[in-house]
Amino acid sequence: MLRRLAILIVACTWVRTAAADSSQWHAGLDLRVDNGAHPVRTGAGLALGALDTELVVDPMVVFDGQHDLDLLAIFGKSYSALAGWRTTSIGIAGGMQFQQKLVLGVSAPLPVFGSAPLRARFAFELATVIVKHGGDLPSETISFASGRDFVDLVNFGMWVTFEYARHM
Repeated sequence: MLRRLAILIVACTWVRTAAADSSQWHAGLDLRVDNGAHPVRTGAGLALGALDTELVVDPMVVFDGQHDLDLLAIFGKSYSALAGWRTTSIGIAGGMQFQQKLVLGVSAPLPVFGSAPLRARFAFELATVIVKHGGDLPSETISFASGRDFVDLVNFGMWVTFEYARHM
């Protein structure tokens, strides 16, 4: 499923838009206020028309060995739908456990003052663990058999991104 999502996002980024001046690349910081991922992460991506793609990496891996990697697509210029995939790796006693998460949400641009090539965006997300595997544990898929499963498998998050953006 991750491979199909990645192919879809890459294919969409190759599509030429009618307005060439709306294409831009961007890179910056993602600042989070939830416990679903590390509070500071870095990202970069391409915006082509109304489609904005971004790869977000976790520099905190050097401190605690836990890593989050997001591949996101934002559809729209103002209030936008957000969809993507997050792979989280966590070191446990039996090795590394990987969690594959579906990310859905909404996003909106924030005002930026002045003429600097900066942009800011706020997002609210729902990240749901689809499958856990590795670490000498049996693989688990999404299940809502009990309330405890909901707490463990579903994370709500909010973040803001501050980025340098340049037209291509």
